[in-house]
Amino acid sequence: MLLLKSKYLLTEPDTVIDNGAVLIDDGKIKFAGRFEDINKHESYRIVDLGNSAIVPGLINTHTHLELTHLHNRISYNGDFTDWIKQIIIAKEPWTEHEYVSSIRDGITRSLEAGTTTIADINRNGLALDVLTKSKIRKILFYEIIDFNPDSAESTIDNYKREINGIGNDRLLSLGIYPHTPYTVSKELYKRCKRVSEELGIHIATHVSETNDEIEFLTRGTGKIISLLKDRDMLNNWSYPGLRPIEYLSNMGFLKSECILVHCNYITEEEIDVIRMSGSSIVFCPRSHKYLGHKNHPFCKFIKHGINVALGTDSLASNDSLSILDEMKYLYEKHKDVRPQDILHMGTAAGAIALRMKDKIGRLMPGFDADIAAIKLPEERASNVFDGIFSQGSECIFTVVSGSVCYDKYGLNKE
Repeated sequence: MLLLKSKYLLTEPDTVIDNGAVLIDDGKIKFAGRFEDINKHESYRIVDLGNSAIVPGLINTHTHLELTHLHNRISYNGDFTDWIKQIIIAKEPWTEHEYVSSIRDGITRSLEAGTTTIADINRNGLALDVLTKSKIRKILFYEIIDFNPDSAESTIDNYKREINGIGNDRLLSLGIYPHTPYTVSKELYKRCKRVSEELGIHIATHVSETNDEIEFLTRGTGKIISLLKDRDMLNNWSYPGLRPIEYLSNMGFLKSECILVHCNYITEEEIDVIRMSGSSIVFCPRSHKYLGHKNHPFCKFIKHGINVALGTDSLASNDSLSILDEMKYLYEKHKDVRPQDILHMGTAAGAIALRMKDKIGRLMPGFDADIAAIKLPEERASNVFDGIFSQGSECIFTVVSGSVCYDKYGLNKE
């Protein structure tokens, strides 16, 4: 057994324990509370994390690890479709080795930032081997792109062949990811939803990310038209005259819960539709800023009872794969939001979105031992959240399912 102790322990956002300790036994949490209350007669190894806060492992509910090596190689000039084209062009010469190396680097960066669970979007299946061997907890979403309604069935058949023989294990779950309403046909969206229900797997999609997307669906005009024409994807499509959420709802995609990524431009009516579906929203704060979006309505979503989790998106629109950095950004920019709610977005909300709320996202006896330790600045903070979300804090220790995956200072000495 392994006992972690630190200055503070946050078993969940609203519960802060001084001089805290977590006892790990066979990958599970056996005890989480005050160090003074631990059973001193049990045999365990102690790792003293000192001036730090032990928190639930951070959950990145939306990322594209295969794009890790595009960091600082893509420029954004205010034109979203041009940015997409740059990514496509940059990846075209990549070999399998480059993809795998990019993904492996993304996993390492994630664990070093205290992220214990990732929902990774992968286009070509190259992530499976490296992710399967990794100790990080992962939901592998295969990205589906096909705007031709006539080939919806064959695209789904290809997906089923890709996942054939892949079973869930304690650290791996599968998902399906219809890319966007402008790259996936209505017929294919319906088939993706049906497959997710038949196989009991996760389903997510980008939606309402840009005003270009809204213009494309409501009026059949705009920059997305040229993007699809360049890729020979437009076919004989006719626009539905609906906003994105209304479009998904009308086709039955929102008849049950799913994960909706971004939702940057949403009306009050659409909020009600999302709420009634029981779906979760993923907000990627620093990517949102990088791409020039303003005033994400995440506070409004939360007030309406919608679960909002955090993601990083990729390093094509971000400077790190750190959920801790996302939370720091929100803490600095949104002083009206409780720090407890920000920590919830980076932990338990991700667990809810990924249907793992009874397994991860909190530090409770019986839960999987997914844990991060955040070293606090030496200068005294007015409260623990000021310390956790200060620019000087950093992750020094990461545990996934009881396995130590990152130990910055070599504190875990057997």
